[in-house]
Amino acid sequence: MIKISRSVRTLLASLPALTVALATATVLANPAAAATGPAGVVAGAAAGRADLEFAWRPESTDVSYLGGRGARAFVQAFVTNIGTRAAARVTFHFTPPPGSTMDPAENEQFGWTCDTSTATWACTNGRTVGAGEVEGLNLTVLLPAGTVGDTVTMSGSVSTTTRERSLSNNSGQTTFRYVVPSPADIAVNSVSVDPAQQVKANQQFDLHVEIDNAGGSPAHDVTVRIPLPPTVRAASLDPDHPDWSCALVGTDADRAVECAHDGLYDVTQLYNWLRLRLVAGPGTPDGPLVFTATVATTSPEESTGNNTAQGGTVYFAEGTMSGRAWLDDDRDGRRDADEPSAYGKVGKIEFVLEGTEPDWDVPRAHLIEAGTYFARLKPGRYVANVYLMVESPYRFTVPDVGDDAGDSDVIGSTGDYYPQGWSAVVEVTDAGEAVVDIGLVPLA
Repeated sequence: MIKISRSVRTLLASLPALTVALATATVLANPAAAATGPAGVVAGAAAGRADLEFAWRPESTDVSYLGGRGARAFVQAFVTNIGTRAAARVTFHFTPPPGSTMDPAENEQFGWTCDTSTATWACTNGRTVGAGEVEGLNLTVLLPAGTVGDTVTMSGSVSTTTRERSLSNNSGQTTFRYVVPSPADIAVNSVSVDPAQQVKANQQFDLHVEIDNAGGSPAHDVTVRIPLPPTVRAASLDPDHPDWSCALVGTDADRAVECAHDGLYDVTQLYNWLRLRLVAGPGTPDGPLVFTATVATTSPEESTGNNTAQGGTVYFAEGTMSGRAWLDDDRDGRRDADEPSAYGKVGKIEFVLEGTEPDWDVPRAHLIEAGTYFARLKPGRYVANVYLMVESPYRFTVPDVGDDAGDSDVIGSTGDYYPQGWSAVVEVTDAGEAVVDIGLVPLA
């Protein structure tokens, strides 16, 4: 018995008798016509089907016969929907050579979830591939060691929960060929200091050294040497890397930090930063503070031109000048506990390098309410010039009558309308603290 679809029966019922007879005869003579719609198109074809076409790029890849990271293969799996209907929940399936691995998290940032717990890996992103659309997945496959000249293959395929027009184009293979890799190429990619703009005496800073093996073979006995300036010391020799250990070597005149890698240094290692914590001591030359890192290996290298790099920061040499200004009520030149501050009595304090004249850009300080002042100065020999207020009713007390902690250090003065005093020459050293105290007495 021939079954006629509901759509065909409806169509026949609406036609004149002769037409119905002819149409019925056609259906009986050609049952396939029962699946034909009003426009004369086969219903299954009108609905359309998805058709996923799988491809590898590239189709052949050379890898190191030594295995390790030199035997990484970078391949791409592509699927193109050449059908006329969208394909839902497209999933890639891969059967790699035995002993191969990949990081399932590699493509998580792109929305992919990969399961590598079985011999056949599966990766999906849950998306739908529309008609004419392309979906791709990058893979980093780590192959085991092999024999030079041998080839191994990796199979790939694609599936969908949507019915397809054809399954003949859903799979493919890519080939890996084992070759002799290029030599090792150990490089110092960069040397940097944090902070990069400025460090001061006794301030801890971080020295970062980035190392890489940019060649094709592992390197043996890799070491890094960083000479230290005489005034720089190591605060910590822990490089913050589990595969490295560091030690201080050499004499005071030729000190260096030397770090050694534990075991083979494979190609393109991940997390290849070393961090050393250093401190620059007082007396470090003012200006650029540069460090040079040099890497070495006992293995043959493709190039040694990239074994050294430099980086640094700026050392800012600086000392301080401070003091206290007070009213010497009993005129004995000594500061007593009950004698008040001279806040409001001193206009400004200038610090002039020995042998120079005051200028508009000389360092200055002003008293705070407690009667103290503070200034940061470059190392050098200075005279502190103290300017009182215009027509001040005060003058400077007798200097140097007691210990430096309690007497006045203003040794000379001049002027009535605009009184000015000055100190002896005072040495300001890097990270040092110089003191000039100021005692005032009222005019008699």
